[in-house]
Amino acid sequence: MTQEEKSKIFGKKVFFVTQSRKLINLIKDRLLTLEYEFYIIEDYKFLKNILSENPDSICFISPDFQLKREGWHNLIISLNSDSEYSSTKIGIISDGMRQSELDQFQARLTLEAGLILVDDGDDEVFRFIIKTLDKFQAKGMRQYVRANCGSDSSSGIFWTEGNTMYKMRVLDISSVGIAIDIPEKFHHVFNGKTGIEHCTLILNKKEYRLALDIKMIKPGRNGYIGIAMFRMGIPKKLLDTIRAYISSQLTNDLFETIAKRPADRTDYNEIAL
Repeated sequence: MTQEEKSKIFGKKVFFVTQSRKLINLIKDRLLTLEYEFYIIEDYKFLKNILSENPDSICFISPDFQLKREGWHNLIISLNSDSEYSSTKIGIISDGMRQSELDQFQARLTLEAGLILVDDGDDEVFRFIIKTLDKFQAKGMRQYVRANCGSDSSSGIFWTEGNTMYKMRVLDISSVGIAIDIPEKFHHVFNGKTGIEHCTLILNKKEYRLALDIKMIKPGRNGYIGIAMFRMGIPKKLLDTIRAYISSQLTNDLFETIAKRPADRTDYNEIAL
């Protein structure tokens, strides 16, 4: 599958780099609820490694922190001029630029994802972000962001039938359902089962009560995989918890992919580009 095909199906990753706490507080919960796959990158030294591993992404940079304005100009110029990052759509969201600085950035840089000041107002900034994400089809064909959690020992699911407790691993999760790892010895438990009325979902070692509808049981690598949907009426607080967990898992996975790559130590404040 080509990168273009992947982006069409799974959408694009969205990065917010060195953004202000004000902006993060404005967008985080709303973007989670709207099911965009986004990441908060707090240190520019990781940016090139991340973009290298994630082509065809959207990257909103704040030139207000860590580097001088000229340093950010030089970093973005280096991204614009390197074919490795040619599929990345770069934009600027600033909490402190003057109009003259803003004009200079627009004139000298390729900013396909646009430029806006936080001072333009919360609603206007959020509309700008959503309009940009929709323009570049950030969501793709998928409706819900999903995270793998099969290797997370702090997650799982269990329920009791009669005198027997059944406890299984959760392989992946979205805000609408989960995939369950069903050992061969427990396959019979799902014969004719259409739902689980009272079960407990474990995330980060915390327990949450809910009900599931069983949609499919299919052969897996070491047994079977059950596809289950959360029953309608799940509390918003639990949905928020699930979305926050998904975001955390995806962020962990993102940084795991670059763990062995050296950070970018270029002094962009001093180089001339």
